[in-house]
Amino acid sequence: MAQTTTSKSCLQTLRNIRVFLVDKLEWHIDSVVDLLITKDVFSRDDREDVLFEKGPRGKVRKVLDILDCKGEEAAKVFVSACSYLWEPSLKTLQQPWEQTTDYQKIIAKHKAALKRRSESMLYYNTRHGEKIPFSEHYVNLLIVKGHHSLEIKRHEVLTFGQQRISLQQKASEKFIKPAQLFSNETGMQPNKKILVTGVAGIGKTVLVQKILCDFSNDKEYTSFDFIIHLTFRDLNLIRRPISFRELILRKNGHLAKHLDTITENDVKLLIILDGFDEFKHYRACDADVFLTEIDEEGEVPEVLSSLILGELLPRASVLVTSRPMAVGYIPVGAIDCFVVITGFSTTEIHDFFQRFFQDQDVASRMFDTVAANELMLTLCYIPAFCHIVCRILKDSDCLSTASPRTMTDIYVQYLLALVKSHMKNRVETLNVNSRIQDQEHLQKILIKLGRLAYQKLMKQETLFYSNDDEIMNCAMVSTFLDKTSIQEPGCTEDIYSFTHLTIQEFFAALYSAMADVPLSETLGSSIESTTGNLDLFARFLSGLLSKRNQELLNRNIGFEMHEDKMQSFRIRLVSDTQTLCENGAYILTHLHCILEQQDVLLIQELQPQSLRINLSDVSLSLMDHNAVKYFLSEIQMTIFELDLTGTNTSAKALKDLEPYLLRCENLWLGENSLDMEAVKVVAGVLEASDTLKQIGLGWTDIGDEELSVLTKAIKVKKKLSEIWMEGNRIGFAGLTSLSDLTPCPLTRVVAIWNNVTDDEAERLNSLYPGQCFVVSFTDDSMWEGWAQWVLQRCEVSSSEKLVTFLQKVCDISLCSLESSWARTFFGTLTQLIRTRIEQCLEEDVRRKLVKFEAILNL
Repeated sequence: MAQTTTSKSCLQTLRNIRVFLVDKLEWHIDSVVDLLITKDVFSRDDREDVLFEKGPRGKVRKVLDILDCKGEEAAKVFVSACSYLWEPSLKTLQQPWEQTTDYQKIIAKHKAALKRRSESMLYYNTRHGEKIPFSEHYVNLLIVKGHHSLEIKRHEVLTFGQQRISLQQKASEKFIKPAQLFSNETGMQPNKKILVTGVAGIGKTVLVQKILCDFSNDKEYTSFDFIIHLTFRDLNLIRRPISFRELILRKNGHLAKHLDTITENDVKLLIILDGFDEFKHYRACDADVFLTEIDEEGEVPEVLSSLILGELLPRASVLVTSRPMAVGYIPVGAIDCFVVITGFSTTEIHDFFQRFFQDQDVASRMFDTVAANELMLTLCYIPAFCHIVCRILKDSDCLSTASPRTMTDIYVQYLLALVKSHMKNRVETLNVNSRIQDQEHLQKILIKLGRLAYQKLMKQETLFYSNDDEIMNCAMVSTFLDKTSIQEPGCTEDIYSFTHLTIQEFFAALYSAMADVPLSETLGSSIESTTGNLDLFARFLSGLLSKRNQELLNRNIGFEMHEDKMQSFRIRLVSDTQTLCENGAYILTHLHCILEQQDVLLIQELQPQSLRINLSDVSLSLMDHNAVKYFLSEIQMTIFELDLTGTNTSAKALKDLEPYLLRCENLWLGENSLDMEAVKVVAGVLEASDTLKQIGLGWTDIGDEELSVLTKAIKVKKKLSEIWMEGNRIGFAGLTSLSDLTPCPLTRVVAIWNNVTDDEAERLNSLYPGQCFVVSFTDDSMWEGWAQWVLQRCEVSSSEKLVTFLQKVCDISLCSLESSWARTFFGTLTQLIRTRIEQCLEEDVRRKLVKFEAILNL
């Protein structure tokens, strides 16, 4: 082994054979750690970090992680001292396993079973008896390797909407095909543990079906002999300890006689665990109880965590799919490869339409209808939503006459399309009285389903079972819900779900809007939810309580208009929005609710004393910008403050918002990467605005060249009094270019954490009187307000985002200040970090928080 690593780095070699080393060293981990301490490669603290990990395989991974951090020299010592433990096995790693004729026959039998199960589309609520061939309707999914977490502040579908664009642009030449999931870019060991994430309806289950279909037809995945497919909605029905053997045989009885042979050759086995977020016990899967034999019984979470961690069938490959909201409960330390499904681009949307309508002319015409509607096209990146739109177009001609303007409009059209599909065979034979009775029956069914959707949404559940009263007493379940039948010993269990999470949210809002229940009972005390998971529910509720949709539902389904509820919601929306405008709290959800109302008179009722629009810390999508523009275009007053900090704002977005930027007194653009094109847009605002007094450009990656453009723009109107540019690339020369503008109009130029030395800072203030240039922290009271602002940003951020803040604000020069504001600031910050450490579920993030707590306690 030592000879083979002379031509390449030992560190890279360890990375390449990482999966193999975890297999080989798990029984030697204690002696390996002792040896590394003897060789002075590991410290006692390193040993503690290793011992902290769960299970021997987790400890091996931690050893390899630490070596990776220590660098090449540490890796060389490790390879030299320990290679005798794995070298003989490495030489025989690729040797083929002898297979019998019976073994080949059971492979063929298993593939035939998978082929039957995967040949028809399993996704979307097809009509009873309808079969959609998978191979004819599968549309390519855009898949990106890498771990991309979502902020918890917003609904996952809304959050990912903007992130998707960024991911697809960055990875335009690096998209992978499903068949490449298990390949390692180094060409050495294949990926063994894969985590596929994606928002609701993005195509996770479709990807699994694609894998099963290609494997069963001998198209791909030839490195596997068997694929075992388990769904978490199926596993939810198990209420007793169970062995992994029994789990497999519940759906694969044909493997009973050969299962020992299959599991002994586990290197050729792939286990797919689909829908982790749907698992009732997903919070218990990071367990510390391990099973190592397939006949050992344990609770389902223990069996599954043992599989993922490699304690059970250590050489087997495991693929897990999940929505982002549950990923924190997966033992991600065992994952070799993270994958994100980014859905569709415009090309795939067009392809989806072609396959859905099965007629090129019709599909093209329908696609053109959607492409002309910016809102609908933006949402169609989610395959499930694409299906919703196609159903609307197929079953209704409403879109051709009145294009939807809001999310609620689209979902009301979808509801009417489903109702029309259900009723079309009955209406012609009914007399007037029967039609009225049928309409009343329909209303009752929709309210029942809405109540069920609402109850489950409040519990963050998406699955309904056949023993739910609302399901048992509902005759139209198949029209609105997907059904999965699970064969249990002695019975069949039916499991239901809405086609997409957003449809469940819509039905929940329909119940809140149309049922005879007080609004306070279903909406609670606030329109906006703390975690953002009810943002869409609030938007749908706002849209359903608008006059146009109340009239539409009354006309088509016979729902009674709820005037009192409409007025009550309107009063609350106006009051809340006015308060948010005045205190500068986060306002985006309320702006979307106003957009859903589509009522200019509502905005005119607003009379805030000042207009402060806080949109910070979320990546703004096209729909978000539309909501902001709709609001600002109708409320004609000076914008005291517009906070676009950390919103992933681009030059195009700034250009789009330019008419409103010109009305701002204070504009905060920090933590957006502003290229020269974006800087020129900002410069255009500075040249034209008569109101702009303060601008924040901290951590925007601007340097002297960009500052020069801004300086020329400031000289035109000479209205700007303060410019904040923390954490950039600005040097002494760049700041000097602003000297002609100090102390009038610029009274303060803040440039801490830039490329300016203390000597240059003193020189600046000696050359240019007025002490306008601030390039280091002082005891000045101005920093007290700055500290409060930073703390506010930290409090509303996720723990992952908090870490990035801490990297910026835990500065030695700041820590050493003795002023009261600094002591208060760091005391409050330390307490916040401790709280987040207790709450944090991601070990890597938690470890970083602990590190920053230690820095602040120095």
